[in-house]
Amino acid sequence: MSAFPRDKHARLLKLLTRELELFEKVRALTQEQSEFLAADEKEELGPLNESLQRRQEVIDQIDGLHQETDPLMQSYVSCQKSAGGKKLGDIESAAGKLRGVMAECAKLNDSNIAAAKEMTSEYSRQIDKLSTGRKSIGLYVQGVTNDPEHFDKMS
Repeated sequence: MSAFPRDKHARLLKLLTRELELFEKVRALTQEQSEFLAADEKEELGPLNESLQRRQEVIDQIDGLHQETDPLMQSYVSCQKSAGGKKLGDIESAAGKLRGVMAECAKLNDSNIAAAKEMTSEYSRQIDKLSTGRKSIGLYVQGVTNDPEHFDKMS
């Protein structure tokens, strides 16, 4: 039976804790984006774009952590299997919390995407309505005579 080395255990736990902190930031930024999408001032998308950029920077940090976390987690799983399925409670707890926050982030993000699609759909409907109105004005203008006396009634 092979036990997971103590130094790898400590490092994996530290990395999982850091990843959890970063996913908490992702969750907060995704919630902030929900609030921006729900706000009435949809003409000003700057704050939403800034929030999306900050979230992407945090995600990039998480991706960087995975370069070290993934091999350590694979080593942990291998040791766990060779040790007869013995799990380490603190690693399992951290991984479980992480999965929970990740699920919340995914759910919030899906909701934000649906809201953004609805918003763009509404804008498309408004643009179509304006385009229809513009076509009507174009037809009206074609029907007006091009007689200078018609426009020069003030003289």
